[in-house]
Amino acid sequence: MIQLSLINSFYYGMLLLIFLGLIHFEGTAQTIVNTKWEKVIPSEGIPENVQIQKGNNNLDLAYYQDKYYLAFRTAPNHFASKKARIYVLSSKDLRQWDFEKVVHLNNDLREPRFAVYKDTLFFYFFEGGKKFWKFEPQHLYYSYQTPDGEWSDNVQTPLDGYVPWRFRVHEGVLYMSAYYGKNAYNQAAVDLRLFQSTDGQHFAPISEAPQILHPKGIGEGEFIFDQAGNIWGVARSEHDGSYTFFAHKDSIDRWDYQYSTIKYDSSLIFADGDQIFLIARRNMDGDGHYVKKEGKYLYNLLRYSFTKKKTAIFLLDKTKKTWIHLKDFESTGDTAFPGIVKKADGKYILMNYSNDIDKREKNWIGGQLGSTFIYQTELEIVD
Repeated sequence: MIQLSLINSFYYGMLLLIFLGLIHFEGTAQTIVNTKWEKVIPSEGIPENVQIQKGNNNLDLAYYQDKYYLAFRTAPNHFASKKARIYVLSSKDLRQWDFEKVVHLNNDLREPRFAVYKDTLFFYFFEGGKKFWKFEPQHLYYSYQTPDGEWSDNVQTPLDGYVPWRFRVHEGVLYMSAYYGKNAYNQAAVDLRLFQSTDGQHFAPISEAPQILHPKGIGEGEFIFDQAGNIWGVARSEHDGSYTFFAHKDSIDRWDYQYSTIKYDSSLIFADGDQIFLIARRNMDGDGHYVKKEGKYLYNLLRYSFTKKKTAIFLLDKTKKTWIHLKDFESTGDTAFPGIVKKADGKYILMNYSNDIDKREKNWIGGQLGSTFIYQTELEIVD
């Protein structure tokens, strides 16, 4: 009887461990499936009047009135240039593209962003400077597509120096995350804020105090509303890594954040059901951490510049406010500035930029000086 009891205890104990393991597996494990990456910029379907240069990056993707809209920056390379242009193209099949508009202001141009709000397609971007080695945000602009399919003039907003990162619509309000970019690389205090608008043209901060005030620079405040109306997001810092944050639906101006020495560059967050995913640049050096020596800003930055990178996808652990690495996408060198659109069948169209994925891998700085291309894939999340 004693032996039988021990066997039964062992048997039920093993069943319990298997059950607990299945719960953990179901809660954290996802299979990310995607088709072969195809080159979009350049490709045969691009209009002849689009002047594609060596560096193609900073992109966004939207779906509006049965068309895909792609906006991207093209310039001699990754760094600031007065030759930079932003093109907006449209397509019904992601193969043949039509010209929509071009922006050229004899200064650098970055962060093209779409927002579909009140049945109108809005387009935002910021103007930088000319100096190759400096990040100099000047003016934030918007335009919108008129009912006859034309585009309005580019209108300068009062938010000089602010860099837009993401636009989200929630309960009839358009929200924009933006950071004061003039201090972002100067080791000076930078505020990251959430702005709101009811017309897509005029924005006001949601609170007097910033959502994050970092003493030595923070930016790229990516965020999303979950199904309950709470905010989740991540922001990166060139000084010390990243901050994953949460705000309750009743106090979206007060962000509770968790610090990490891992830096998630060029972040894009999207939700699939109640699960939240992040696509961002991943450091391939050692354990992937940005900060190797605390307080050594220049050392960490230089080391990071000379290591290899991938674009990767992560799953949010809401309890720990951390990101679980799921998969690296085909990418190399200068990479990660994704755009995504969900299709009617539940799959996603994902676009991203990279150095040539069919050639040898490059480190980040080498990639920034080389040729970069825009690719697309169809992505599916399988439980």
